[in-house]
Amino acid sequence: MFSEKDSTLAKHHSQLWRAFLGRFNDISVSIRIKCVQYSMHFLLNHPELRKDITETLKMRQHDSDENVRYEVVMAIVSTAKRDFEVVSDSEDLLEFVKERTLDKKFKIRKEAMSGLAMIYRKHLADGDLPQATKKAVTWIKDKILHGYYMVGMEDRLLVERLLNTSLVPYTLMPEERMKKLYHMVGTIDDHATKAFIELQKSQLTVRKSVGEWLELHRRTPSVERDKEIATRIITISRFLPEPLKAQEFLARFSKHMLKDQNLLLGMEALVRPDMTCKDCTFTTGLILKKLGQPVMTNLYYNTVKMLLERISSVMVDHIAIRVLIGFVEDCLRGGNLIDEIGLHPNTAGERGLKLLVMLSYVFPNHFLYDDIIHHLIRIVKMEDEYIAPPVLEVLTFLGKYKPIDEQFPEEMNQLVPICKNFVESGTPKQAKQAIRCLFKNTTGNVETLFSEILEKVKENLTPTSPHYRTAIVALGHIAYNLPDYYPIHIKNLVSRKIVKELLVKESDGSGQHIESDWCTEEELPEETRCKVEGLKTMARWLLGLKVDKVSAQKTFRMLAAFMTHKGDLLQSGKLSKAEMAWLRVAAGCAMLKICEQKGVGDQFSPEQFYNLSNLMTDEVLQVRELLLTKLHKGLGRGLPNKCLPLDFMGFYVLSGFEQDKRLKSTARSFMVLDINKRREYAKSLTMGSSGYSIEKAMAQLPHILPDYMLVFAVPILVHSPHFTSHEDIDELTRLRSCLWFILEPLILKNDSYCYGFYKELIEKMKNHKDAVKSDDVNINCKLWALCDLAMDILNQKTVNFELKDFPSEARISPMYFKKHEDPNFVNTRLYIPPELQVSGNGKKGLNSTTHTVPVERSVRKLRGRKQPVELSDPNQTDVKPASASDTQIHLPGMEVDSDGDDGEPQTKRGRVTKEEAVE
Repeated sequence: MFSEKDSTLAKHHSQLWRAFLGRFNDISVSIRIKCVQYSMHFLLNHPELRKDITETLKMRQHDSDENVRYEVVMAIVSTAKRDFEVVSDSEDLLEFVKERTLDKKFKIRKEAMSGLAMIYRKHLADGDLPQATKKAVTWIKDKILHGYYMVGMEDRLLVERLLNTSLVPYTLMPEERMKKLYHMVGTIDDHATKAFIELQKSQLTVRKSVGEWLELHRRTPSVERDKEIATRIITISRFLPEPLKAQEFLARFSKHMLKDQNLLLGMEALVRPDMTCKDCTFTTGLILKKLGQPVMTNLYYNTVKMLLERISSVMVDHIAIRVLIGFVEDCLRGGNLIDEIGLHPNTAGERGLKLLVMLSYVFPNHFLYDDIIHHLIRIVKMEDEYIAPPVLEVLTFLGKYKPIDEQFPEEMNQLVPICKNFVESGTPKQAKQAIRCLFKNTTGNVETLFSEILEKVKENLTPTSPHYRTAIVALGHIAYNLPDYYPIHIKNLVSRKIVKELLVKESDGSGQHIESDWCTEEELPEETRCKVEGLKTMARWLLGLKVDKVSAQKTFRMLAAFMTHKGDLLQSGKLSKAEMAWLRVAAGCAMLKICEQKGVGDQFSPEQFYNLSNLMTDEVLQVRELLLTKLHKGLGRGLPNKCLPLDFMGFYVLSGFEQDKRLKSTARSFMVLDINKRREYAKSLTMGSSGYSIEKAMAQLPHILPDYMLVFAVPILVHSPHFTSHEDIDELTRLRSCLWFILEPLILKNDSYCYGFYKELIEKMKNHKDAVKSDDVNINCKLWALCDLAMDILNQKTVNFELKDFPSEARISPMYFKKHEDPNFVNTRLYIPPELQVSGNGKKGLNSTTHTVPVERSVRKLRGRKQPVELSDPNQTDVKPASASDTQIHLPGMEVDSDGDDGEPQTKRGRVTKEEAVE
């Protein structure tokens, strides 16, 4: 009656209309659903009622019932499909859909994201749209890409699909497609940019894994081959939703390919690096035709289709790259294309260069054409300083794939003098990328070429040279990339020119005019900037050496001295507070970088480890932030052998002291990402999809599982200057919150949480003494008090006391804990005041650790009903994505770039020396 096109009932009978609107809040779910479903007709047929309907939908989009929320999204999206202007004119309706992209239920998120993508696609086709839509278009692409931060694999597949169908439609011609891609990358926010980069890297990982799987199908039939195929299926299934179901259909697809050679040929074509977008689309269609009817009930078809969507490259090929480079050059020269594509004049060129860098990493083969290389060299010669480094980075990625001088010798001859000039008289960034570019692309006369470059660098390594800082940076990168060519020469240069003539030289006091605690790097005096680069050069030199333990120990002592003396190594008092802050954080970051490398990175002492951890609570906010970012980057660089050892996960406990809400939230996000990444890797080990034997996999777990971070967090707190007495209630209260900061993600939302394992771990720590100051009664009492606090948290927060098996035994590190002289020592005393003693039911009183004995692990279940670990508010309808910070998103099994921060391989290892079990 109300919704018919010509109905005037609402106008003439307002009370009746109000009564009807009240049914949107009816106690019955089915009535609320029916009302929401009819809202589409009101929006289409009655403009005068849209305000009322919009208000009711605003309430219902937060409905506790998922079906009501789903119908809200469907009503708005359906309205948009029938009459786009109705939704386009209303910012509120678009906002409702936007909010539902974070709904707890995937089916709602899917419809919301798909609806927004449809609106964006319409915008691409029609530029003449209402202001509300134009405003929405600025955030729709960001919102869709942010979906890649969601935990579920379904969300990631959805984002990948929407990227190729709506944000950058694959059906467009190369010129139009590249304009849409350039516009998107040129206007999205930083978080969306990182998501886009990770999306491309993830698809590259899947393509690589599928390529290796397909290669097995070409081998001679054998039991061994079938085992390898099955292992690969397990790995690939983890790139799809519901891995266990996917394995069944992938195994069926494997048999299908073995029987049908055309199917296998088609799959091999899809993963070829030189595949064009047009051929890729055509081949995908042919493969799908062999899989049966494309209906929802055909799970085999849908599983393989999802896999094909992940490996198909329908966005760029060499034709598109050629077009895109032309677009980027036009924008760099300030051409008319900036306005045509819809970019900001100040960032258009820089965003374009970043896009080329990303694409050269994922699709290097599409760049290896002489006209494209010529074009890139032409861009390198442009005058602006910011242009050359990213273009040289593009050429470096091409060299990693296939050295340029092998395929394009003439172009290489043009490139060499340009790079030499950058090293001699360019900016530090130009010199860095020039050395990397030459190293990756030169196959012959390497020693001769770099000998000439090193001589030029040596000439500039004097404080009076205008290119002093450039020479310092260049030396570090030569030492890192070519450690075996000039070991003695470089060692002498580092010792004399970097250490004696730079780092331990007294400051001239030129920076004392800086009054604040912090400043930008550009505001630092040139001498201090050179010292910061000198610290980085020392780190790069050590990373290149890999195994020089004596040099590593000397370097660690000097870096520790910088931190101990707050950045003023000589304690001259001539440095400003900002300079001191920069120098101590540069020393800390250099130490973290070195610690990623097995060999030299294992030479730090416990005292140096604790000294470094103090920067996490530094008085200067920016110091804490820089170290936190470097810590997260090092921990996530590439499990298990190219990252910081598990010891450094313990640093996160000090973020519990953080007073800045934003930084504390960032620290929590970083920690959760690092914890989840380790859990996923451990899961892949135990499932056998990593290629390791079960014995080898189990031996690695103590160096991987994040549960062991408590073993390192406790001694870090013991030696923290914030902990002075085990009897100070205020201090202990703060320490309790620090322990809960790291224990919360380990205990809650953890299906593999085992109370017995943590209890045994804490008891082992409590039965040991501090390794550094084993005779200091106060230090040991602080250690044992922390164990009591941790045990209290465990008893209070655990909801499932089931003594189930844990995949690894409880171990503590002898580097931080020393055995008690009495082999039978059992520490049953409580070291915290009675006010802080909490029993298992949350009441103050006797603690369960007063009479502790080591727990014998068994699968026996304690009596009592089982409860889920994760508790949620029944009215909560939103789920928050992981924080979109400087982080990299890693899929299970995803291979991180095997290079270090500067693009060079690092040695594989396990950190056994740091985490050896105390028997």
